Amino acid sequence: MNKVETKLIEYLEAEHKFRQMVLWNDEKLGLEISIIIDDNTLGPGLGGTRWRPYPTRTEALVDNSRLARDMTFKLALAVGEDTELAKAGVSFGGGKAVIRGESTQDKSRRKEQLLAYAELVESLGGRFITSVDVGTSVPDVVTMKEVTRWVVGGPQEMGGSGDPSPVTAMGVVWGLRACLEAVFETQSFKGRTIAIQGIAGKVGGTLARLLAAEEAVLIGSDVNEAGAQEAARETGAKLVSPDEIHRQECDVFSANAFGGVLNDDTIPQLRCRIVGGAANNQLWEPDRHAAMLQERGILHAPEFWINGAGVINVAHEFHPAGYSHDRASADVKRIYDRGKEMIAISRKEKIDLFTAAMRLAEERIRRAKKG
Repeated sequence: MNKVETKLIEYLEAEHKFRQMVLWNDEKLGLEISIIIDDNTLGPGLGGTRWRPYPTRTEALVDNSRLARDMTFKLALAVGEDTELAKAGVSFGGGKAVIRGESTQDKSRRKEQLLAYAELVESLGGRFITSVDVGTSVPDVVTMKEVTRWVVGGPQEMGGSGDPSPVTAMGVVWGLRACLEAVFETQSFKGRTIAIQGIAGKVGGTLARLLAAEEAVLIGSDVNEAGAQEAARETGAKLVSPDEIHRQECDVFSANAFGGVLNDDTIPQLRCRIVGGAANNQLWEPDRHAAMLQERGILHAPEFWINGAGVINVAHEFHPAGYSHDRASADVKRIYDRGKEMIAISRKEKIDLFTAAMRLAEERIRRAKKG
C-alpha cells in the first residue's frame, strides 16, 4: 500500500469514524477486498458484497466507506423499534464489503474466490454479515455457505429469503406512495409519469413492471441497451439515452443505478416533483444537495429509507422463528409508515427529508448507546 492509499485510509477513519476496516489482497486468486463495519451499536454489521472493476483502489475504498455508512442509517430505520424483527430482539449495525476486480465467468475459479472470501467473513466471528449486491448473486451465497454462517440471501428452498432485488423494488413502491400522497394527495400511480434510470437492472426492471401494473407512464434508460429494449417491450416504457433520463419532464425521477447521480450538474436540470429510487448514495454531497433539492421544491426520498426493503428481507433470516415471507412483508410495508413520519417532521420543522431521516436514525442509535 502506497503513501497516498495510507493517507486515504487515515482520512476515511477520521471522517467516518467506522468501527473496523479489513483489507485483504490475494494476488494469486485475483482478490482485492475491503470490509468496513461502520457501526455496531445496534448489532453486527450487515451489508451486501459489491463486486465491481473499480478503476482504482481509492475509488473502491471511498465507495465502500460511503456504502457502509449508508447501511448504518438504513438499518436504524428499516429495523425500527416497531418492526417484527426488533420486537423479537433482532437488530443490526451497518457494514459493507467491496471486491475490486472483474467478476470472472470461470465457474471453478469463481468458486475458489468465493470460498476464500467466505473464510475471511467467517474469521470475523459474526461481527459482519453479508449478502448479495452488484456483481454477486444467490448462487454465490450458496457457495459461501459452505464455509461461513454469516451470509444471507440464499434460496428459499434452503431456508433463505431469496434474491432481495424484487423485495427492494416493492419497498420503493411503498416509499413512493408516501411521497405521492405528500405531493399530490393520492397514493395512486395511475397516469403518473415515472422516469426510471437503470430500467434493465434487477431492481429497476422489477420496479418498472410493478409501476406498469399500477398504470404509471414510464420513461426509461440504461447503459444495457438490449436489456432496456426488453424492459420497454414488457412495460411500455419510452426509452431515452442515459445522459437524458434526468432531464425528462415527469412526476418522479427514480435513480436505480449507481450513486452520485444527484449533483451540481444534474439537480438544476431535473423536471420532476419527487426523486425516489433504489440506488445507493444518490446525493454526491448529502447535506448540500439535499438542501438544493429542497430549494427547488423537489421532495427527495433518502435512499437509506426508501431502498431498505431488501435488507429487511434478508435480515428476517435471523428472526428466532426463522424466515417468514409474511413477517418480512409486514416490515417492508412499514417503509410507508416511516415515510409518513419523516414527511410530517420535515414539514413541521421546515427541514428537508434527508435531514429528517438522519435525525430519526441517529436518535435510535443514541438511545441504544445510552440504554
